[in-house]
Amino acid sequence: MPTPASALSPARPAPQGGSRSLLARLLTVTVLPVLLLGLFVAAVLGAERMSALRAVDDSLAATVARILGTTLDVSDLTQVAAQLQAAVTADNVEFVDVRPTGDTLRFFRSKTPDTDWALRRAYDAAQTTDPASHRFVFHDTRLALYRDAAARVTDPAVRDRLNRVADTLSGGDRAYQVVRARVYEDRSGQRALQLPGDPAPGGTPLFELGVGVSNTGIETLLLRQQWLVVIACTLAALLAAALAWRATRRVVTPIVHLTRTADRLSLGDLQDPVTLDAPTRTITELHDLALAIERLRTSLALAMTRLRPAPPPSSTRSREP
Repeated sequence: MPTPASALSPARPAPQGGSRSLLARLLTVTVLPVLLLGLFVAAVLGAERMSALRAVDDSLAATVARILGTTLDVSDLTQVAAQLQAAVTADNVEFVDVRPTGDTLRFFRSKTPDTDWALRRAYDAAQTTDPASHRFVFHDTRLALYRDAAARVTDPAVRDRLNRVADTLSGGDRAYQVVRARVYEDRSGQRALQLPGDPAPGGTPLFELGVGVSNTGIETLLLRQQWLVVIACTLAALLAAALAWRATRRVVTPIVHLTRTADRLSLGDLQDPVTLDAPTRTITELHDLALAIERLRTSLALAMTRLRPAPPPSSTRSREP
């Protein structure tokens, strides 16, 4: 009994562990670099954003300190109050701290004068803990305190005032960039400002300034731009994945077809010719592979025809009368 061709053909070896299809590999190679590039650009922009914000904050705080240092007269309480109020009215200036030399009272003004006591206490604690730090994080609990106090009091006038103050506050942590400077005055009445890292100028120390600024608006804008970069890279990766999937399918589908055809030929089915569809024939390598398999099929068919035994000739016996 003849052995079927399927029994003679060796079994297809199982793929090695961790193997992936060509489609998965090409998609990974196409998409992964775009995503990594997007993450790298976002990380660089994030680092540059923090550096730029701190530089802007330092420059702004130093400018305010120079203006106040050259014009502030701590002996005139009315002028001090007006100048500090004008300083904190600026968009990014959050608070100003003035500590005169000697027994003169300290001046502290922020955007919310009703709650200066809480901000000043936290600022003093931060300066005591790390006097050399230029960054101050205020754990703002004033909103919760005022809301709780308004809920407890029974006097409507006091409750309304507490609620109005609470409406001007926002909870959560707030970060400030702080610049501290000392103001000196020489014998001719000229003032000099000593910023952190500068040598002490000659003259009599008048007061010490602390200016806290916050670029929340600029930081939000830069953070939005950073997210736009991440979103753009993600969309580019998705578009690249779609294009790569479409292009890869044009390659993978004919390869799968040719693989099945080769399996069919190995089982002895040599009847049907090897063909590719019209779009695939435009790919030169696949067209050449299909032609090579077709020539192999034709050669095998001829070889099998030649190996088949010829049928025995028919003989007729003559009958003698």
